[in-house]
Amino acid sequence: MDNGTGPLFAILTAMTFAVTQILVRRVTYRSGESFTPLAVSMLVGTPLFIVLVSVAGEWYAFAEFTWQQYLLLAAAGLIHLVIARFLFFTSTRVIGANPTAAITRTSVVFSVIFGVAFLDESVTGLQIIAALLIMFGAVLTTTDISRTTFRISTSGLLMGLGTALCSAGSATLIRPVMKEVDEIYAATFVMYLAAFVVILVIMAVSPGQRRAVIKQNRNTFLLLSAGAVFLVAGHLFRFTALMHSPVSVVQPLVGTIVIFVLIFSWIINRKIDVFNWRVLAGIAMVLAGVFMIYGWFS
Repeated sequence: MDNGTGPLFAILTAMTFAVTQILVRRVTYRSGESFTPLAVSMLVGTPLFIVLVSVAGEWYAFAEFTWQQYLLLAAAGLIHLVIARFLFFTSTRVIGANPTAAITRTSVVFSVIFGVAFLDESVTGLQIIAALLIMFGAVLTTTDISRTTFRISTSGLLMGLGTALCSAGSATLIRPVMKEVDEIYAATFVMYLAAFVVILVIMAVSPGQRRAVIKQNRNTFLLLSAGAVFLVAGHLFRFTALMHSPVSVVQPLVGTIVIFVLIFSWIINRKIDVFNWRVLAGIAMVLAGVFMIYGWFS
């Protein structure tokens, strides 16, 4: 393990992503659609990076990135900021912030698999056991499923699992780049820019999606904009963590998001989120698996 920089920024990533999730949950639990928070996160976050890259003086980096690095970062942007965020926001809207936070922690499982398969990272028997624990814990958080709620709960579960798969995949794409470059703002901006272009295209060809974004009320826009700023911070922390630590360390520690989501949900969304024994037990199992993979129980 490194000197602690990677793990520290992984936990900061979890904290900032948790704030974004709670704000999105607050806005979308009655909206019936998930494109607007996705669009706002890109429309607010991408221009912010112009300021950050300028302040950091990293414009020179764009001439130094190789085409392979551009390709990896752009792919990571499309996978994480478009596909994963849409699935994430939809899962949060459908089944709540607490279950979604735990379900998406199955990204640990995919991170171990991808790390071993593509990045030559090692895996232990303890990590495999922990991965299974995380899977069972994630399923447990999907609340009580009756015949009338089976479809909607299963939909949220599958979207959460899709988010986890995309999250692990994007981290696997980012890690090789951040092992070679130091320009965190510029690298993250490339990822955001790729997603920003896709969002603009969708808004251009879909009048309904465009109207939904334009006609949102002021309070909704302010909450989603605040979430977008925290999302930018989270991705900067994530890139920093992946610069210093392998995917198999960073992703498990990002799993502590379930703790921060639980705390923030209790403070902000107590009346609209789920706090039954299944959610709490599932979160406990997920965290136990996270700590086991990280090696705290070894």
